[in-house]
Amino acid sequence: MKRLLTILTVLILASLVLGACVQQVTPTAEPTQPPAPTQAPPPTQAPTKAPEPVQTEEPVVELGPVLKIGQIGQLSGALALYGLQQTRGFELGLEYASGGKTDEAGRYIIANRPVEVLVRDDEGNPEKAVQLARELIEKDGVEIIQGPSSSASAAALTTVALENKIILMVDPAASAFITGQYFNPYVFRTSRTNYDDVLVIAKYLVENVGSKFAHIGIDNAFGRGSGAALAYAVAQYGGEVIADIYAPLETTDFTPYIQQAMDSGADCLFLTWAGTGYVTLFQQLGDLGALDQMQVATGFGDNASFAAVYGAAVGQIGLNVYHYTAANTEINKWLTEKHLEKYNEPPDLFTAGGMASALALAAALEKTGGDASGDAMIPALEGLKFEGPKGTYYIRPEDHVCLQPMNILKLVDINPPLDDKGRPTYKFFETVYVTKYDELAVPCTLTGEYESRCGDLPRP
Repeated sequence: MKRLLTILTVLILASLVLGACVQQVTPTAEPTQPPAPTQAPPPTQAPTKAPEPVQTEEPVVELGPVLKIGQIGQLSGALALYGLQQTRGFELGLEYASGGKTDEAGRYIIANRPVEVLVRDDEGNPEKAVQLARELIEKDGVEIIQGPSSSASAAALTTVALENKIILMVDPAASAFITGQYFNPYVFRTSRTNYDDVLVIAKYLVENVGSKFAHIGIDNAFGRGSGAALAYAVAQYGGEVIADIYAPLETTDFTPYIQQAMDSGADCLFLTWAGTGYVTLFQQLGDLGALDQMQVATGFGDNASFAAVYGAAVGQIGLNVYHYTAANTEINKWLTEKHLEKYNEPPDLFTAGGMASALALAAALEKTGGDASGDAMIPALEGLKFEGPKGTYYIRPEDHVCLQPMNILKLVDINPPLDDKGRPTYKFFETVYVTKYDELAVPCTLTGEYESRCGDLPRP
């Protein structure tokens, strides 16, 4: 019996060895039937597919040096929310532009260079913004500056850019002065200007409501500057500002100013205000019947504070820089999904601007082969047309103004529902109109030695 078991064991082992030599046999084949020659690849063919994953893990070209970008924003104080939106948008822009490729340290790779972003808080102080920028350049070795939230800080940083021949990519600061009287060739923007704001609302209102305008603004440089821009914008489309009214920032009783606007016979009332005064202003507009007598328009702001500021403005028309529900683009869809995934809420007012800055810089760096020096980047950025979250963007070569789509929205719901995961939707609006990037005749405001660069562009 033992001898019989031994013989069986030897036979089984022999069959296994033979099976290994023959390679594989399909279970349904006859045991004595050898496999067809085409079913078993020659031994030399087995490893031919291996090189593919090796090539993706070990790039043929070594990565270039780390590119440090200094990002200056307001991360504390009144505009802290804007600085946060800027920072998030810029990071997501780098992720999108890089295709998600990172180095071993997790830094996104643009133009074969890992990108490290050094974020600093200027607290809305222009002097601190300049100090931070110089430290970033001299001590940290940054090659590009991006930001800030404050237009005053941005204006101050233009000098630093010129002194160091380094690119300053501005967003979200909106003052036209940045690419106007404070312009130099190293200053670019992906943020809109305050001319974009008034041009988009003036065009819509003149064409759809009426040609006579009243304006109530804060009695300071911001308010009066907006009033002048509104007068220019309205005139472009055949309208006229017939009542230009200003009130102190600390105003709590707007009755005399509203009454003056109502008595003017204007078809439209445009508001240039900021802060919590909006709440009182809209309440008193409603109490006095102004909302029924004329079309009231203003700028619609960020999602987080929207309900508190615009609670009495349901039914009104307003301009808007960016709202995720108004931008029908693939990039905006990607941005929205990523933002919900990372931050549990949709992107906000200036998230798109941060992303646009990253996309513009990435496109220029690809053109220069990773050379971030100011003199190499200037020709790469001038005339750059690229796709971003709002659609097509175009950086004018003459004055570095960034032409881009703008929104006209109607406020229809101040308390929109949460989504099925309990996240805010911020679906406040109906989209009335979205401009094409080149639809608005944004004027060139260069002065002094750079004025001649305006060429044939419209002037204010």
